[in-house]
Amino acid sequence: MHGLTCLNEVDAVALAQSAMQQHGVTRAILEAELTAKYYGTARKRLAKADGLSESVPEVSARLLFESAGFQFRRQVQIPGVGRVDILIEGWLIVEINGFQFHSSRAAWRKDMTRSNTAQTQGYAVLSYAPEQIWNSPDLVLQEIRAVLERGRPRG
Repeated sequence: MHGLTCLNEVDAVALAQSAMQQHGVTRAILEAELTAKYYGTARKRLAKADGLSESVPEVSARLLFESAGFQFRRQVQIPGVGRVDILIEGWLIVEINGFQFHSSRAAWRKDMTRSNTAQTQGYAVLSYAPEQIWNSPDLVLQEIRAVLERGRPRG
């Protein structure tokens, strides 16, 4: 409860999501603890913990993209490509790539293959490290807007 109230929004949402996904704490249990009026902020943050984001960087990206007004879906399965982190306007794939998931040549090659396959199917692909989402959010949004303004690539 303290974390949902006192941490910044990203950390609070990630904490709630982790409690539910990794530790089996149900939403009902958390909500039952947040009935007092002064828990309004905590309730809003808990509502954003929907279980779709798989990491703190993905939570950060989601909240950033929502604040920018982008229309997107998360954890989207694309035939031949696999599951992508974020799909904006149905054709722009945004991947949030932490080093821990790309620490081998095999993982790196697999990611390049997925990206190339997506592009041959008419998707645009942008990839960001967590630090870019956290430290340069304006640049990330600027790049995404530039791709969106150019329009969907032909596949």
